[in-house]
Amino acid sequence: MLRIAVASCLVLLAPLARAGERILRNEGVIHAGASEIFDCFRTGEGLKKLWGVAHADVDFKVGGMIRTNYNPAGKIGDDATIGNAILAYEPDRMLAMRPIAPAGAQDFVKKLCETGWTVIRLEPLTPTSTKLSVTMAGFGEGELYDKAYTFFEQGNAWTLAKMQEAMNDKAREARNERIAKAWKSMLGTWEFSQKTPDGGTFRGRSVIASLFDGRVIFASGFLGNDKAMGQHSHLTAGIDPESGEWMVWNFDQDGSFTRGPVSFDGEKMVVAWTTANAADGKLIDCRVEYTFHEDGDYTVKVLTPAEKNGSRGTVAEVRYRKVGDAVGTGADGTR
Repeated sequence: MLRIAVASCLVLLAPLARAGERILRNEGVIHAGASEIFDCFRTGEGLKKLWGVAHADVDFKVGGMIRTNYNPAGKIGDDATIGNAILAYEPDRMLAMRPIAPAGAQDFVKKLCETGWTVIRLEPLTPTSTKLSVTMAGFGEGELYDKAYTFFEQGNAWTLAKMQEAMNDKAREARNERIAKAWKSMLGTWEFSQKTPDGGTFRGRSVIASLFDGRVIFASGFLGNDKAMGQHSHLTAGIDPESGEWMVWNFDQDGSFTRGPVSFDGEKMVVAWTTANAADGKLIDCRVEYTFHEDGDYTVKVLTPAEKNGSRGTVAEVRYRKVGDAVGTGADGTR
């Protein structure tokens, strides 16, 4: 049975969808990285895993062909073989193909394959979660197209569920629990103080509290010198409903906005910061590492955007020591 006609095209390569024309869109979150999912389209073994097909053969190039067969007793090339000609692709983001109906397909499938196309898009939410959408277009009017729409509405939903099942990151729940435990260890009021190269003092305070049994974390950060401090940032952390993973959202004193997924790299908790700079709107990709010490202190290390070779410089590295509980605070974070 043809589960899904994965066929797509760019605007310049296939008929345009007219205003008001029927389209069929299925989308959902797959708990795997975009590159991991996209790589499955490149090989027969990958497609067998991703789509749950019995047989698959892939010539992954523009003009190449993806051929699949859902029948365990069948083989590639028989009358149940589904063909998809590759029109274009953007690695890790989009795949465009044109469907070729199997010889044994029903009339409504053959009809849609004459006019239809599909766009597959991958939108990374985190390094380990991706929103995947499959959009089919080219449905005309009439009974055959009506049957095709109903058939693929069910078939595409089945295929998306198969992809979610096949690629599910089984370590996600354990990772979320580990991150929640780390945040819990940081609740309270924390301070650091260190000398600057010019002989001055760089000082900071972080007030971290939780809501809803630790499901949401709030942190207000203050920076200054030995004379005064002012609020530098306000952070919210929680499990993002879309990705199902821990994320942080942060505003600073300039109005710049930062968001990023939380993960562990060995023993370090890491936030992959992506900041929208309020001054010019440009995106800045940084990295923040939290190292937890046996005495209960923790160190925060802020790293610069990665160079072409992957290396990063250090913006700041400070060690926080707990000075109190996270209760009501004044304008500068004092209790």
